[in-house]
Amino acid sequence: MPFNAQRNDTSKFTQGTWVSIFGAEFKIARAGNPEYEEALEESGYRKMEKPVDKQRALYSAVATGILKDWKDVQDANGQDIKYTVDNAIDVLIDNPDLANRVLGEANDLTNYRREDIAGQAKKRRTTSDS
Repeated sequence: MPFNAQRNDTSKFTQGTWVSIFGAEFKIARAGNPEYEEALEESGYRKMEKPVDKQRALYSAVATGILKDWKDVQDANGQDIKYTVDNAIDVLIDNPDLANRVLGEANDLTNYRREDIAGQAKKRRTTSDS
């Protein structure tokens, strides 16, 4: 099977795609997209030394450039939490396991495949493919 050079839906790189994590739905853009990179620079992440400041700056960049929306995220009283960048930063800080999953999904390029080829089976690699 030849390589399909147009297998990605590049609009999903910045707009995001819905992914289920921990019983909720999160709209996640691709890591490394220009909006995320700009947010990372603006947050001062790369220049910070204190771990707590660095973490907040990272989560701010993730909330701005990667995490675009959510569904079914609730507080301890069962009330829906509306998606805003500030709310997302707070939720990510309180849930580092969620932050890790969001970043993992943002780096999984299979999330950004075009719908018409997303279901195609991967060809098994044989020794003659190398």
